[in-house]
Amino acid sequence: MGIIKRQTIQSSVYTYAGVAVGFLTQGLFFPNLFSKAQVGLLTLLISLAQVLAQFANLGTNGAGGRYFPYFRNPDRQHNGYLFLTSLTTLVGFGLCVLGLWLARPWFIASSGGESALFTDYYYLLIPLTLFTVYFAVFDNYSRLLYNPVTGTVLQQFVQRLLILLAGVIYWLGWVTFPQFLGLWLLAFFLQTMLMVVSVVRDKALFLHRRFLNLDPELRRNLTRYAALTLTTALSSQIILTIDKVMINSKQGLGDTGVYGTASYFAAVIAVPATALYKVSGALIAESWKTNDLENIASIYRKSCLNQLIAGCLVFVGVAANLPNVFRFLPPSYEAGYYVILWLGLGKLIDMATGVNGIILNTSRFYTYDSLFFVVLIFITIAVNLYLIPRFGINGAAIGAALATFLYNLARTLFVGFAFNMQPFTWRNGLVVLLGAGVWWISVQYPYPAPTATTTRVLLDMAGRSALITALFGGAVVGFSLSSDINQTIGQLRKRFL
Repeated sequence: MGIIKRQTIQSSVYTYAGVAVGFLTQGLFFPNLFSKAQVGLLTLLISLAQVLAQFANLGTNGAGGRYFPYFRNPDRQHNGYLFLTSLTTLVGFGLCVLGLWLARPWFIASSGGESALFTDYYYLLIPLTLFTVYFAVFDNYSRLLYNPVTGTVLQQFVQRLLILLAGVIYWLGWVTFPQFLGLWLLAFFLQTMLMVVSVVRDKALFLHRRFLNLDPELRRNLTRYAALTLTTALSSQIILTIDKVMINSKQGLGDTGVYGTASYFAAVIAVPATALYKVSGALIAESWKTNDLENIASIYRKSCLNQLIAGCLVFVGVAANLPNVFRFLPPSYEAGYYVILWLGLGKLIDMATGVNGIILNTSRFYTYDSLFFVVLIFITIAVNLYLIPRFGINGAAIGAALATFLYNLARTLFVGFAFNMQPFTWRNGLVVLLGAGVWWISVQYPYPAPTATTTRVLLDMAGRSALITALFGGAVVGFSLSSDINQTIGQLRKRFL
């Protein structure tokens, strides 16, 4: 667990630095800089590009997480793994381009009013998908070589800094909106190029087919697993995207912009989980190879507890400060208040169940995860069709939280029955109670008056956040709820005191 703890902490530090930049950019700057429709355009482009990138990869990243231990051999250039996944992804990207060309008439027919802006920039999806999928290929490869930090730095911090810079250039009036979109795309391109440079620096850029020689059994297993993980990854991305697509179709790009901004605030809660998943995947796959169930169970148990602690702290901080946050947004964005809470609750549920998906995906029962996702797509669509017409963007957020709960419940129960792994203890329940108690205390203090200055509001946010951190963090350490957290604090105390 030591390498997981160290790299998760490193990744989280860089990620939260990126969160600060992203909060300034996506949460405050862009809503005041662009129209709601323009913000909705950026949200929709990114969401659809992520779905297309999952398809373009054709499941090779997921298969690599399971079978890379059988490729791992630096002397033989890891048996051509990078060449294989890069070539397969190129074929998948070609299919995406063809699909986009064929689907354009349908998008034009289904878009109108504000949504017509999307059809004007429809083909930006092609370069955006290309940059997104090849960043994922090289980031996944680097992660399999036990270097998850570089990709996190580039994606969570560098990319967001470049996007902020593009926004500043537009704000200064130096470029038009179409030219801004070119700079925005450049941020994704540079992120990908820097990821490739990192692999070159690590002397792992092996793109020669000379060592590619798969035995028939490994080829069959790899192909079958790639097909199933493609279904899983594509389904998961569709579930994350379908709400925005349906809001755009039924409510327009304006509401999509509000929902996208609100979803960014909720995504902040899941930052530590993103870092953990990148670090733990390769180690769990290695543990399955040696049948080290004890190590897998330990990772599972600690991931559930530690991610719940981190998630509760951030969720309570976000929820308690929302009245202050909305003072910095245009009045039309107040419709996203409860969207943030519902989406944040979904993220918290996902974190509380730890690495159940990674355990299932890397086990011999990986086919069931694909089945869960396919069923969940239909549930999500049905729930959104019912809730969005009645509750608008709040209905979409409720549907997303419900889908997340059902999916993680199914995975947790399956892992429990199949491998006899039950990660929850009384500590997990106490963390939830502490979070609820700290939230109640933090909202008892009056918020600044509507006429208060910006400085007064910022001081209130800082003080309220400090109170939450002190109460919640102090209780977690005082009750010794997490041995990893107490051990880390002890090491910091020895180092600095």
